[in-house]
Amino acid sequence: MPIIHKWRRRETKHFGDTWVPFAHIELETHAKQFQGLALQLDSGAVVSLLRRSVADLLGIPLESGKKIELSNVGGGRTTAFVHDIRTRFDPLIVLSVPYAIATTETVPNLLGRRGVFDTLHIDFDATFNETRIELPWLGPGQRCIWEFVAETEQYILDRRAGWPFEPNVKDVIRRLLIRSQQLLVSLLELLKSSATHASPVIIRAMFELSLQFDYLMADPVPRARDYEDYAHITRRRQSKAIAENPVGPMSKCIADSPDRPNGEKRNEEAYQRVRPRFLVPRGKKQEVARAWYRMSIAKLANTLARDAEYRLWYSTTSAWAHGDPFSTVDVQSGWITQPRNVLLSGLRYHARMLLTLADAAKLILPDERHADLKKLASEVV
Repeated sequence: MPIIHKWRRRETKHFGDTWVPFAHIELETHAKQFQGLALQLDSGAVVSLLRRSVADLLGIPLESGKKIELSNVGGGRTTAFVHDIRTRFDPLIVLSVPYAIATTETVPNLLGRRGVFDTLHIDFDATFNETRIELPWLGPGQRCIWEFVAETEQYILDRRAGWPFEPNVKDVIRRLLIRSQQLLVSLLELLKSSATHASPVIIRAMFELSLQFDYLMADPVPRARDYEDYAHITRRRQSKAIAENPVGPMSKCIADSPDRPNGEKRNEEAYQRVRPRFLVPRGKKQEVARAWYRMSIAKLANTLARDAEYRLWYSTTSAWAHGDPFSTVDVQSGWITQPRNVLLSGLRYHARMLLTLADAAKLILPDERHADLKKLASEVV
């Protein structure tokens, strides 16, 4: 979890009372103890800076460090000595940070970029006037996989004009890929904010999306048409639900709108035009299918020979989605909420869609990308 540091209000010479970001950290003394200190955060400073008195506080021989000359915005110069000081940001984050300790008291104590901003994830939040500091939310290996998937996707998309599909098929492919990107970005935002307890629902959505993509690509021309036309079914359902239940400002506005009759007429005409294609047996009657692929998600997984994968994700993610007792015991202990698993699960489903598209479009990926993409896509968890 990130360490939260509240900002402080400070009087400035020309701009009055201003919020200034501070961090409450601990510096190691010459006696190997840690001394607490509040430092202003300054992303514009190359190196962290301390006043002369801090050297005395920490028991550091000032002039034993490397001598440098610092310049400020106004052109003034300050002599300082650089010392690497172990800095504790929280019990789990202790770093060796270079500090320029000035020979004067006329400088501020501040944290600069070197060893801090280039090592830790620092988030300035003007909404709550606070700064959150934590270890990078992506490790080097995870970042490498993310960049690999992003670069491969761009390579495939750059060759969209040569995909051997009808224009409407290309459009549906694009729309599904965009939705997968949106979900993947949502997972990244959860990782950034240490909120991976919400990730199972998003991962389940990516799993369902990958099933739909596989189903589409198995017979793209008629299924792309089904995908597009089913929007009329959903639009009619949603508009009726909103207009017939005016309990909120938006639904009341729609219900009372003078454009409602014409809008409902258009929706109804489009609905009736496509409805016969989506009728499915329901007992002794026929009803409109609940999805464009005309079957349950379980049946879709079975059709694609992905039953085991379906059971894996639904036995786990449904518990989170529906507040099952299992999900409320300890929402952070489940394997599916662990940061590494969260990112890799999302990346694997996005990679699976890219692999399916590359194979269907007969694209030759550069280097060993096809083999790497296939390996990533084949690893479910």
